[in-house]
Amino acid sequence: MDIQLKLEEHLKKFHAAPFLFVGSGFSRRYLNSEDWEGLLRRFVEYIRPGGFAYYKSTAEGRLERAAGLMAKEFHQKWWDDEQFTDSREEFGERATDTSSPLKIEISKYLKEKKYEYGESTQNDIEIEALKKVVIDGIITTNWDTLLEQIFPDEFHKYVGQKELLFSATQEVGEIYKIHGCSMDPDSIVLTDNDYGDFQKNNPYLAAKLLTIFIEHPVLFIGYSMSDENIQNILTSITSCLSKEHLDKLQDRLIFLQRKDKGEEDTFFAGPLTINGNSIIVTTIKTNDFSLVYKALSKYKRKFSAKQLRQIKSQLYEIVKTSDPQNQIYVTDVEGNINSPEVQFVIGVGVASKLGEIGYEPIPIKQLYEDIVNDSPSYDYEKVTLNLSTFLRIDRYLPMFKFILFSGVAVEELDERVKKRLSEITGDSFITLTNRKKIGHIQTNCKTIEGLIEQYDEVGKVIEYIPLLDKESIDQALLSEFIQENMEILEYKSG
Repeated sequence: MDIQLKLEEHLKKFHAAPFLFVGSGFSRRYLNSEDWEGLLRRFVEYIRPGGFAYYKSTAEGRLERAAGLMAKEFHQKWWDDEQFTDSREEFGERATDTSSPLKIEISKYLKEKKYEYGESTQNDIEIEALKKVVIDGIITTNWDTLLEQIFPDEFHKYVGQKELLFSATQEVGEIYKIHGCSMDPDSIVLTDNDYGDFQKNNPYLAAKLLTIFIEHPVLFIGYSMSDENIQNILTSITSCLSKEHLDKLQDRLIFLQRKDKGEEDTFFAGPLTINGNSIIVTTIKTNDFSLVYKALSKYKRKFSAKQLRQIKSQLYEIVKTSDPQNQIYVTDVEGNINSPEVQFVIGVGVASKLGEIGYEPIPIKQLYEDIVNDSPSYDYEKVTLNLSTFLRIDRYLPMFKFILFSGVAVEELDERVKKRLSEITGDSFITLTNRKKIGHIQTNCKTIEGLIEQYDEVGKVIEYIPLLDKESIDQALLSEFIQENMEILEYKSG
């Protein structure tokens, strides 16, 4: 079977370039490094030689608990033992809790791991092919710096959940190290306490990654489909999706795995069960990963991922700032540009159409505020004629008010807007997980007041309002509730 050709054809279904989701198997393949349990077995030798089984059994098989137990004993050893004198001098001020010493030593060990050319001809071929892939970004749970070695200048790195959640990411030209990085020992997700914090914020991380999974094919390398990290992340993501959007994941998730001895190369689709829901994923089995990497290099675009990120980042800054020194200029290809103050020149679409509609970089958050307020802030005709652009930023943007008061006939709307209007039903705002709760909510809460009494979290009330019987929703109270909680848009608009 021609794996490269099959994957090339498969990727033609999608307009966006792929993301890679990289796990520990990737590092085992190219660095010959240990997996998580292997690392713990290596470092247990400092405190209880040959005694990892003790920690694992005490932790009832949970590696994060075993790591937490080890970290407590390693802490005392690290501060007392002469073999860690240099580490204490370098990192002592950064050892802020009992898990810090173990994280520091694991980080030092991993920082020394580099890919060495010449040790495996096959791996050399694969790494060279990997360097040429055309992708929009990488998500990884690995702590080592192999990806930074392979792509030294191409990707901007975000380390840990917090940095990713509170940054204006561009979703192109970026690496998301969601479990931390050895370059910052404190960021590593290692112990049960770390995993507790990670799981607490996991819904927010899932929301941040949701657009990537909906809009891009995602190639998993170095994970099995049963990997707990992957299952947890996919569960968080899919629990946010309605049936309509869950179907859009079909074919986008691709798992690259080594084939077993005696097996032929295979490329096939099959079901993967996540949180009780079955979705179709693609599995590639081969021992020559260069075939997959070469297929990823066939995607054509005029700018590198790094250049695209720089453009998107600068445009984002121009749009969000109120500083008049930041200038954006729209012209046709024959226009003359004389102003030295112009920072970006953009020519998109037909010039006459742009002149007819006008250009207004309205932040999505302000459109939401306009929907809630009684007095209009914008020309609704211009907003309506630009709805297809706004929907690319936020496909859930409510459109009905703008269309109703715009004077624009439905037949004049952009085809993408008409398609989106035809897709929207009451069920569009109900996830598969929440569908099971409709009976409970309608019986026990019944109204918005009932939801507010039952749930302290505003987010939960908002999530469950679509589950109420429509006849029981007091529209005046709903409007008041939305106006009082508009600050929730601060997170959405990131």
